[in-house]
Amino acid sequence: GSDIADAFQFPKIKFIGLSTPGKYDENYPKNRVKKGPEETFLLQQSLEEHCIKNDASIRWEPQITESYEAAQVIFQEVAQSGNKSSCLISFPCVTRPADLEKLSSVLKTSKCKQLLGLDSVECELYPSSPAPYIHIKFDKNVIDDDVMAGGYAGDTENAVSATITWLKEFLGKYRLCPYTSSASRAAVGLASVGVPIGGVHIQVSEPATYASGSTTKAARIVDAFWTEVVTLMQSSQNEWATSLVVVPEYDDDFQSFVEVCDGIIEPAVVATQATEVIGRAWFHPHYDADKVGHTDVIAAHAVPHKMVEGFMNSLNHESVIENGETIEYEELATANNLVRRTKHATINILRRSQLDAAAEYEKGLGAKRPKPNSIYVRNAIRLSKSQ
Repeated sequence: GSDIADAFQFPKIKFIGLSTPGKYDENYPKNRVKKGPEETFLLQQSLEEHCIKNDASIRWEPQITESYEAAQVIFQEVAQSGNKSSCLISFPCVTRPADLEKLSSVLKTSKCKQLLGLDSVECELYPSSPAPYIHIKFDKNVIDDDVMAGGYAGDTENAVSATITWLKEFLGKYRLCPYTSSASRAAVGLASVGVPIGGVHIQVSEPATYASGSTTKAARIVDAFWTEVVTLMQSSQNEWATSLVVVPEYDDDFQSFVEVCDGIIEPAVVATQATEVIGRAWFHPHYDADKVGHTDVIAAHAVPHKMVEGFMNSLNHESVIENGETIEYEELATANNLVRRTKHATINILRRSQLDAAAEYEKGLGAKRPKPNSIYVRNAIRLSKSQ
């Protein structure tokens, strides 16, 4: 969390989810795959014999090495479960097999099982199994309307257009993010630390792409998130600097959106150590920090109103705020929420490398470096005065 703090001068972040495990060496299954097709075939055969009791066909993924890539495959299977009763996926070459066990612990929580429609989750690693795998059984009795319902009356083109307009006419116009001015210009001003200007990749999650009634709302948004993580990591910085996952079917339900983001996505990000490569932020048409109820800064959320008020008073005392401008608490709370309000429910995925570069850039500003936490106060005052 300290590198995020340096880049955007956040207070100390309290992550939601599991603690980050240490590094893991390459394991025996990975070394066997490296020996070639014959050894790979024998390993796969051994796994099939070992898993015969599970009565499930194995999805064999030897090309997957990163834990975030494994997460994308797993959540894709969950979202596209259709009429399948289970899925069994093996990742013989994943660099940190223990991350799979951490992720399975997240999936085993009652919240995940309910929202994703899961019955049970089993993870087995080498040497207990010839190769690491996750076995998920689906609960086909999920009939809760709140879990299964969803849909977006509009279309993808309109959702993308509305998001592009928000980037230019709101985020860019009021300079709420110092490094993004429009959909085509993100990571602006970081050339001196080796970061090129790139675009903002916008991906709209569409219920229509899934078989009718075969998946839950939560499974769709989580699938869209991890798919976009992989898209961003596999693209160059000058192509896509950052990503926005737009989820219109959550537009009218802020609490459910936060429940999925904080209860599934964030713990899975921590479990897979994806914090090493991405940052994330939640946005919503009805974003309300009071409803989140946090008093500390937590990953992906707005800084609590009371904390921003404290920053404002401190900066005013230091005569940092221009013309000594301050605003009342109610105005501040309204503006602080407004910073996180978008036309549609949205998840921003940022590159960790660019957050680190921003930290390096700001350190190089010397006396011109903005005071810690001043951006939150500046944004709140700027938006309050614009209304």
